[in-house]
Amino acid sequence: PIKNLGRGKVPMETPSLSDQYEPIPEETPKNRKQQLILSAVAGLFVLGAVANYSPSMLSSQSSLSESGLLQIEFSNEYTAIHGHPATDYHWVKDGYLVEPHRSTSLSIIGVPDTLDESKLTTSCVGTHKQSGEKVHGTNAGSKQCQMKFLKVGDYTVEASVISSDTDQILTTSVDVQSRYVRRDIRKITEEDKANYLNAARTLYDINTADGIQIYGENYKCMIYFGTLHLENSVPDKYHDHLHDGLGFLTQHMSLTNEYELALQSVNPSVAMPYWDFTQDMVIIRDKAKANKRAVDYQDLWELDLWQDDFFGTSDTHLHTVTKGRWAYTRVPKISRETEVANPYGYMRAPWNLDVSPYITRFHKSCGDNMGSKGDYETNQWPTCAIHHYAVSSIDSWAYFTGYMAIDAHGGVHRLIGGAGGDCDNWGEMLDLLGPEKVSNLREYATFLGRFVWRESTCTMPSSEKCDGSTKNKKAGDNECKLHCVGCTNDKFTEDELTTYAGYFHSFDDASKFQVAEMTRKVFCDSKIVVGEQIEANSAIDATFWPIHPTLERLLHYKQMVNPLTNFDWDGSLWRSDWSSGCCWGDMFDTDCTGHYEESPTVGKSYVYDDEEGDWMLKSMTNRAMLESAFTTHTYKNAYVYADFSYEHCEKEGITFKKVSKKSQTSA
Repeated sequence: PIKNLGRGKVPMETPSLSDQYEPIPEETPKNRKQQLILSAVAGLFVLGAVANYSPSMLSSQSSLSESGLLQIEFSNEYTAIHGHPATDYHWVKDGYLVEPHRSTSLSIIGVPDTLDESKLTTSCVGTHKQSGEKVHGTNAGSKQCQMKFLKVGDYTVEASVISSDTDQILTTSVDVQSRYVRRDIRKITEEDKANYLNAARTLYDINTADGIQIYGENYKCMIYFGTLHLENSVPDKYHDHLHDGLGFLTQHMSLTNEYELALQSVNPSVAMPYWDFTQDMVIIRDKAKANKRAVDYQDLWELDLWQDDFFGTSDTHLHTVTKGRWAYTRVPKISRETEVANPYGYMRAPWNLDVSPYITRFHKSCGDNMGSKGDYETNQWPTCAIHHYAVSSIDSWAYFTGYMAIDAHGGVHRLIGGAGGDCDNWGEMLDLLGPEKVSNLREYATFLGRFVWRESTCTMPSSEKCDGSTKNKKAGDNECKLHCVGCTNDKFTEDELTTYAGYFHSFDDASKFQVAEMTRKVFCDSKIVVGEQIEANSAIDATFWPIHPTLERLLHYKQMVNPLTNFDWDGSLWRSDWSSGCCWGDMFDTDCTGHYEESPTVGKSYVYDDEEGDWMLKSMTNRAMLESAFTTHTYKNAYVYADFSYEHCEKEGITFKKVSKKSQTSA
């Protein structure tokens, strides 16, 4: 069954608000007269264009903001370095997208030079179009004010420049859009990085009930998110509502959205960053080239994201982080029998025989440096070529989401989580099987437990046999291991050997003796442990969360430059064994709950509701989730992606085309 996980067409690897707001004076006859005088004076100094500051135009938003006269320029700590965000979205007016709860500078451009700047003050107010709530800015200089927009949505911003000499006033207004901006995790400021990671850490440290009392109703702790992902991944042996089907991407988009809301309840300035992991491959390839050696995947774990101040480095002996904010982060114990747990009672998949109380990361599979050899499917760290193929060569939604599920990101989970335990000793079979087959065994170890449990080839030990005592921590000396068909017999039947050999693609030419010895060693005598990132409780590891926004960003980009044309919810467009909409439906002749286009998403999203005419938190269907992400007229999300730059890929000879607003369609 595992060898049938093959992808479709494979790309070739190619090169607090302030009370200091000064209200606009009411328009008395005196003030009105002063405005007219100021307009006239201004006109004398602007090529005699007295009409440019006429009373009618002073009250007109469009003429002042669009005619090149008084304008409001918005900026924050990012714009000076990276420019204005989200300018590739056709509905975003360049420079007029602001960010909730981020200090924003408003500069008034076009004030006549005849006015004494030392006598000028600026006031500004923003009115939220959906709720009518106002936010007031503070004077920050002769022609500037500071403001924090507190809501997602649309604002009308009014600014006034006031002269203390004569009470003369110039006013202008403009509409802006307020959205959270998701940025490259490597490009966010140190302050934003700390805010994000500290908010994420809070979800581990404060339970949901207490968190709601402190932070509000959108707060959810990591037990909530871990359980949500785990129980929808393993509702039973025959279903997975989140993976291996057409709902994969939209379901994970919804999970990310609800997680982001929880982070924002702790710190409302936080936007979920994305991790473009194709950059990591470019970096380690450059390192290998500079050192004139082959690419070593272990170089990945020396990069910035794995340092103590970020996600932390996994100890090579304990296989968990021992320093920094993520040191010794515990996996919750399950107290209710109805919840999904491993035999030791930890919030893990039933097939994961990991006794460690801490989040586990092996970064290898049974001692094998994954990806350095066959690069089979999810064993490969995603590259620029893989993501470029998704943009340039896929036209159906079904194929795109299948490709996202496996090729475009699977290797990240697998290489972070990895596998260990007794399988570290499978090298003992080198003489019997040869290096290719042993390597094949090791790279499949991360998936074995899942498949043999779902197919009932093996059963898991009971919790009584995995009590976590000292004697039971040593693999192989107790009953806390797989109980597989045929293992209690002296010999395996032909059918049993065929079943076991079928889990590995390299055993088609193996002798019966080789298959029997392999089966005894791998399935009967080994206790395999997998890291969180490659099993059903992957969401409990903080590194899980920036992964999937990268795939959604790729979808946004694709819809801008080479839109999908076929939105049939037909799994066979990806692979024949997804014809029912998911692989488990085909394998077990069951339904594909969670993967149909009208299946509700497990996570809730904050989106604009056309019928209500306001922003709402709600669960959506897969189809509605997909349409909410379309980057044209149907875009309804509370966030955007800062940019769609893939410049790092040019080092590998791969160019992602520039976005053209004019070419964007409604697809």
